[in-house]
Amino acid sequence: MIIQPEIESDEADRGAPLSRFMTTYLSGDDLYDDSFGIDDANGDFLGECGMGISDTIGVGEPKKVCAFEIWLFDKNDVRTVTKVLMSEDAFGDEAKRAALAPKGEPLLADSGKAIVLETASLHITARIVDMQYGGGALPQNSFFNQLTLELSAWRKV
Repeated sequence: MIIQPEIESDEADRGAPLSRFMTTYLSGDDLYDDSFGIDDANGDFLGECGMGISDTIGVGEPKKVCAFEIWLFDKNDVRTVTKVLMSEDAFGDEAKRAALAPKGEPLLADSGKAIVLETASLHITARIVDMQYGGGALPQNSFFNQLTLELSAWRKV
């Protein structure tokens, strides 16, 4: 879903974003993987960004997601930048953090938190708009019931 941008004070000096996207994971979407193309004003492809499931906890269905990958691909960069957004329980588990670190920098998910991803020519701010943990027999704050992320993309200057 593409939404109209509202420029915030920390983003004002960059001007309006090239693109702004909203994505929501809901428990039960075991194949969740959302991606968006980033184009300039002329419609030329610059890259892609998105979010997908990185890791789960426990067994059975639906999957209990404890970590997501947020990524940025830039057609002008040889590397794709990835950060791993983790539940409170997963982030507090050093072994799990170490296991996920090769995928990208591990970060604690927190409502309102802004995550920055940068490549050679693109800058993304990913903001956690809303999140809810699931409940049940697993440890408290160990998996997500819902997570909504807003991705705003700018060309680096």
